[in-house]
Amino acid sequence: MFFSFFVLSPIFLHYARGLSIPRDVTTLPAPLRTVDCSTHVPQPIQLALNVTTFPGPLPPTLVCGELDVPMDYSKPMAQDNTITVGFAINRPQKPAGLMLFHAGGPGLDAASAAWAIALNTSDAAAFAGLENFDFLAVNTRGIQFSNPLNCTSNTFYNNVSFAFPSTQAEFDQYQAATSNFIQSCVKNSSPPGIVQHVGTAEVIQDWDAIRAALNYEQIHFVGVSYGTFVGAAYAAKFPARVGRFILDAVIPHGMPFQDMITDQVAAINRLLLRADAFCMIDPSCPFHSQGKGGVVTAWQTVLSHALKSPLPAPQCGPGKGCNNPVTATDLRLGASVFFRANPDFPAFLQALDLALNKGDASKFAYVPAADIRESVVVPLLCSDLKITDKSFDAFQAFSTNSQKSDPAKMVYAQIWQFVLMCDAWPFEAPEPAKLPTNLPLLWTTSDFDLNLPTELATFAFEQAPNSTLLIRHGDDHVSFDLPNLPSHKLQIDFLRTGAFPPAQDNANVTVIPPGGKRSSVAPDPYAVPLGLVAGDFSAVENNLPQSASIHKPGSGSGQKSDSQSLLNGQNLKEVGRYVVLLQCLLCFSLSIL
Repeated sequence: MFFSFFVLSPIFLHYARGLSIPRDVTTLPAPLRTVDCSTHVPQPIQLALNVTTFPGPLPPTLVCGELDVPMDYSKPMAQDNTITVGFAINRPQKPAGLMLFHAGGPGLDAASAAWAIALNTSDAAAFAGLENFDFLAVNTRGIQFSNPLNCTSNTFYNNVSFAFPSTQAEFDQYQAATSNFIQSCVKNSSPPGIVQHVGTAEVIQDWDAIRAALNYEQIHFVGVSYGTFVGAAYAAKFPARVGRFILDAVIPHGMPFQDMITDQVAAINRLLLRADAFCMIDPSCPFHSQGKGGVVTAWQTVLSHALKSPLPAPQCGPGKGCNNPVTATDLRLGASVFFRANPDFPAFLQALDLALNKGDASKFAYVPAADIRESVVVPLLCSDLKITDKSFDAFQAFSTNSQKSDPAKMVYAQIWQFVLMCDAWPFEAPEPAKLPTNLPLLWTTSDFDLNLPTELATFAFEQAPNSTLLIRHGDDHVSFDLPNLPSHKLQIDFLRTGAFPPAQDNANVTVIPPGGKRSSVAPDPYAVPLGLVAGDFSAVENNLPQSASIHKPGSGSGQKSDSQSLLNGQNLKEVGRYVVLLQCLLCFSLSIL
């Protein structure tokens, strides 16, 4: 999680100064070491407050700690085979169990979530109802508190100005630059060999070591985005330790890269139609008067121009951080940026209008410094993803084979880029394998997630016959981050009680119980709720439309459109507040998985 508005409540200040708690929550049991939280401030909080040391009192429930673990678990601990893993934990007086949180990424800070709960900040809203758990937030290997890697930045961007290659020469150039970056991590990080031991296989053993040190038999778990990949691996290796697990916005084990890329290309095509549907209910949309299909036509026109000749981007150029002109490749990548995570339909529509009618494609311009290819994401991700064929032909084939799901010729898929980055990984990675399980897990997805399309959650759910699938109808990436939507209450109730949400199918959610089957028919982009109730956000438009759907009830994808089940106006305002708050992720994230 992350901090956009770090607001301390008066209740917290009184609590921190005077309340005595009978349970000694401030000291961790050996071999864990308690460290001073005021000097171990998570980077998102440092950035939000512009501090390195926390300036005020901290509640006694907030405890920061660390544990020495083997760098390589296949060898005994020794001076050259020991690293330190750091974490934060909110420890109430009478805990209901141990709740572990993984923030995704890979490489996103988790510790700040425990801080949010302890400090009662606005960011704690996503975790409301979990205050009675020992809430453990471990920063994974390679990032702050946990033997952070030391990698050289900026050299990549000086040598490679394009997002992804279209020729063998560009492919070779990209691979050389990525290899140089990886070698900088190897050379500059310590202890020697650490870059080869920052993957999921090691992370889950770190977790279990901390669990054992805290004297818990089981772990409850919330994993979002890449955290679902790591959480599923933990469940497979330590099934007896699994309590109530939520895996939200799923990246599954063992799904072929081609299938994931094809699904992601299909997902961005659906989001183009979602933008069209949004325009139909938003009078401020530049294409509103054109009705259904107006946005699709505008996109096709701009793309056809870019394919003939790069588009001018007068706001970009040397020294401005973005490339001028805008190629068709840049245009496609730019569209995906608008649609990732919390899709900003108004911003995309305004950018499309500027490109089409004003001759300015600057909003689609490639921003090299915003690319994840020169960040800790590379070693963390590529430690887990084995690429068998690392040739340019194989890379191109992934795109070519996805054309059947790409009527709008969007082409770009970020999972495609992950393959490209990991083509340069010089070390071994685990063989991809499915992880079927009989454990009762709660998988969660949303209809129009671009980062990890809903088909990926279906793939995992089909291998887990005792699990439940929660489908949130709408946009956005992670459902757990939307505390005022109905799906969130179902998730929290499961974590508190262990009871799956009942089977249901309405305008907000569909819940498929254990043994159930999900339809293979993709949801209709025009029939699913839009606006704040769908998790939509905009940095350029304050008053988003509040519409259940474009079609009349029952005329879309077969999902019910009962307007009575939608949130009232006051709750919609609250949803908007939290969606805007959660957008600060873009300030701190190195990845968007």
